[in-house]
Amino acid sequence: MAETATKMKLRMSFESNPRVEPIMAGRVPIPGIEIGWERMEPGAAFLHHLTHNDFDAFEFSISHYIGTRSRANPAYDGWIMVPIFTSKPAFMFYSLYLRPASGVASLADLKGKRVGVPDFTMTGAVWFRIVLRVLYGIQPQDIRWVNTRPANRRQGRAMGVDHDTGSGVHIANIDESTTPQQMVERGELDAVLGGSGGPVAAASGIKQFTPQDWLPVLVELQKKIGVTPVNHCVLVQKRLLEERPSLARELFDAFERSKQEAYTRDPKARAILAELDLARQRELFGDDPFPYGLRANRRVLELIADQNVIDGVIRERPAIDSLVVQGLRST
Repeated sequence: MAETATKMKLRMSFESNPRVEPIMAGRVPIPGIEIGWERMEPGAAFLHHLTHNDFDAFEFSISHYIGTRSRANPAYDGWIMVPIFTSKPAFMFYSLYLRPASGVASLADLKGKRVGVPDFTMTGAVWFRIVLRVLYGIQPQDIRWVNTRPANRRQGRAMGVDHDTGSGVHIANIDESTTPQQMVERGELDAVLGGSGGPVAAASGIKQFTPQDWLPVLVELQKKIGVTPVNHCVLVQKRLLEERPSLARELFDAFERSKQEAYTRDPKARAILAELDLARQRELFGDDPFPYGLRANRRVLELIADQNVIDGVIRERPAIDSLVVQGLRST
């Protein structure tokens, strides 16, 4: 009874994926800690955290976390990253649609075009702009961007970034009497990233950019920048670290154990693109394409921060070490 009474209880929000399922299912316990999990769709969850701030620890958008560092909000100041990176921007790999009639047959054709994204500031959209800039020399200023999520569901709006930025990037917002599907079918968009809040499907005159199309892009991107895209991290409330200084390390180690158990139970947990050949992906991206820790992900954080500066979302790159719990900066 005494042991139960002294347990730290955490309320934690996360979207399930194979690498976190063991810890969420209770198969990877953390001694002295009891976690109450709430499974939430990422877009809705991240908006909730930005506006309510009522979870002890939570999965969060890397781009929006970096964006909060330049926002004068006491709630955001209470967050710090545990360098756990459990997912890639899968929606980008499965929900990009092009309009060939607009002269768009590949990513290289998007310069000067109109492109819809659910939320300009979301990490998946940031990675999309990194891909265009690094591989094809297309700057964010070369595209007319349209936010396709309704206003009340956009995290960028909650942070005050859903309009043209001071860096010459043009951002418009969808007329909520229409849909991104209708816009691309009518030729009002030349390409669109779907996803939650603005799903799009293949139709006459609309071509999906498939996971098979993405595979060589990811290979080339890794050659150029040394990493594949990562979109979410784990944040914890600083006040809890004052109460239990070991908490960040305990979470970090437990999530790593969870990932390794997932790899053992189902080798496909290692896949970036689930339906493509796993052996080929392991050959291309290594045995652990979801590495945790700051050393393996420093370049990820640098690239996202630098793109936020280019996009005009933040003025300057924050010190990367400052984003991470001090005791885990050597991981």
